[in-house]
Amino acid sequence: MARVTVNKFNIIILDDTVNGKRHRLTTGKKADNRLLKWYQKHADSAFMELYEKKFGKVTQELITFREYGEMVIEITKNNRNTFSQKEEIQRFNTLCKTFGNMDLTQIKASHIVKWQNDCGFAPKTIKNYRATMNAILEMALCDELIHKNPLKFVKVPKKQYREVQIFNQSEMKVLIENASGQLKNILLFTLFTGLRGSELIALRWHDIDWNAQTITVDTRIREGIEDVTKSKRVRIIDMLPQAKQALKMQQRLTGLKNDFVFVTHTGVPYVKPSNISESIKRLCKQCHIKEGTLQTLRRSCNTLLKQYGMPNDWILDQLGHVDDGVNREHYTGKIKPDMSKIGRVLADLKIG
Repeated sequence: MARVTVNKFNIIILDDTVNGKRHRLTTGKKADNRLLKWYQKHADSAFMELYEKKFGKVTQELITFREYGEMVIEITKNNRNTFSQKEEIQRFNTLCKTFGNMDLTQIKASHIVKWQNDCGFAPKTIKNYRATMNAILEMALCDELIHKNPLKFVKVPKKQYREVQIFNQSEMKVLIENASGQLKNILLFTLFTGLRGSELIALRWHDIDWNAQTITVDTRIREGIEDVTKSKRVRIIDMLPQAKQALKMQQRLTGLKNDFVFVTHTGVPYVKPSNISESIKRLCKQCHIKEGTLQTLRRSCNTLLKQYGMPNDWILDQLGHVDDGVNREHYTGKIKPDMSKIGRVLADLKIG
């Protein structure tokens, strides 16, 4: 956007860049409050009118969102790991279905609002797409290809608050009792460690410290690619008795056959945790329980630990969360306290 300034002679000056070259053009008009307000409102069009009077019609090469975006994603790929780069490209390709052939300078805030309204994505997903689009538009702004970033004027959609789905204790018991083999061990282990699915399938036997009763979580696997954990830090979690029991049973299955704790039916490491989630869904259907996944087990673990009054900071460390905001909003189901305890408070006090 053109800037409006006043020189030492009190003349209004318009300042902007055309084709990468800066121009300061005089309006020849003395500054007063009325004129300054007018030029601030019409700075861009007034600047171009002065420019074309002096230099002739502007001939600026058009560049589409797709052309420029491909360049930005390529030159910034070192900021992302392999999996994140793949996700970034997927989001960019989806955005290109709407914005790909549009000239960068023609993308307006109204176009973005319409896309957000029509895309059908959840607010959290839209936020991820906005981050991809913003990186491209901010680079275009820095390269002076556009005067302003239209995304800055578009609000993020409001979050849709829904009750967090978990397995209650009776459902946990039914699932474990009806599962067998490795799936039974996975259910019990995840319910009492809260590991992410990507961390679960990356777990190796040397991560288990039987003497210290701890588990080292330092790796995750996504689409067959090993990576650091989501929080990008190593955490050492406590091994609760139920998790230890699950590992002891699993040790009989894979302890001498594979470095990985949990493997596929063919004896090879999992490429992604969704295969395990599908098995859990089938078990839920068999047990007439609302379908859940590994993520449901993780949420159930968090809720169970809170239910029984475990320290909040300890729970965050176990699950690999930095603060309780995300934990409370996305991982805590309905907690049912022991109402009999409140009945005993001041029970010996004589009232009336």
